Amino acid sequence: MDYRRANRAYLYMILSTIGLVMVVSLWYLNGGFALNILLNNILSEMVVLIPALAAVLYSGDKLSVLIPFHKIKPSSIFLTLVYVLTLFPVVAFLNYVSMFFVENTVTAIADDVLDMPMWIMLLAISIFGPLVEEVVFRGVILQSYQRTGRILGSIVLSGLLFGMMHMNFNQFAYGTVMGIMLALLVEATGSVLTSFIAHAFFNGIEVVMMFTTGDVLDEAENTLEGYLGGMNGAMMKAAYAGYLFAAAIIFVIIAYLIARKIAKIEGRIEFFDGIKNCRDQGYKLVTLPLVAAMFICFGYMIYSAFV
Repeated sequence: MDYRRANRAYLYMILSTIGLVMVVSLWYLNGGFALNILLNNILSEMVVLIPALAAVLYSGDKLSVLIPFHKIKPSSIFLTLVYVLTLFPVVAFLNYVSMFFVENTVTAIADDVLDMPMWIMLLAISIFGPLVEEVVFRGVILQSYQRTGRILGSIVLSGLLFGMMHMNFNQFAYGTVMGIMLALLVEATGSVLTSFIAHAFFNGIEVVMMFTTGDVLDEAENTLEGYLGGMNGAMMKAAYAGYLFAAAIIFVIIAYLIARKIAKIEGRIEFFDGIKNCRDQGYKLVTLPLVAAMFICFGYMIYSAFV
């Protein structure tokens, strides 16, 4: 599948997601019963998966080509888990900065998540969600973009689209960086299995922490807000943001070195080191349907956050 069809598929994903929001809103306005977090999660993932798979089937390409899921070595799996842990500082920094402007989306749905059994949320948020999103973004979209020869551009743009697909500024901020770092893992191994393991592990940690340390984290957050909200609150918040930023930079560098080590283990070190020097084939990744999708997505996020 070429990049043009991938961009059209992304536009259909955005339109399907907004369409789902409108249908659910009309459902509520007409007295429909409340949809729980599990059903919401399944529907949200399906409106992303279906357009992507339809585009692949229509293109005539094999799913195994666009969604490479081959095995990786046990040592690479172990390093992938370590890699995930190094990403938490950058996520914490971007989440903290975004909350100066918008609410924390994960915190906003915490009560809905905690109303469900933990094992169900682990299956939905840590297995089903990551599987769908890795198949779509690190599989269909990233692999389609790479056919242009723009490897670095493919990594960055697929990460940006992944962040935008969350449809809110809070998750967009750290979702974009996570998308880029997950794509880097795929380049290190040539397998979407790696990014799925990483994504599932990251989400699993968040779900477990939500269920086991929710009250503790709430108290810590309130204490921190009280401490930072004093007379020198602005200065303290800036200092804390600076601390998080420094930690994020250090651990992102460590994450890159881990990804490089994984590439060496998987026999892809020459390709991995040559990513920045890959020559394109004269194609531009951005097309009119993609611009339309971005415009619609950002318009929706602005409306949701500030109107």
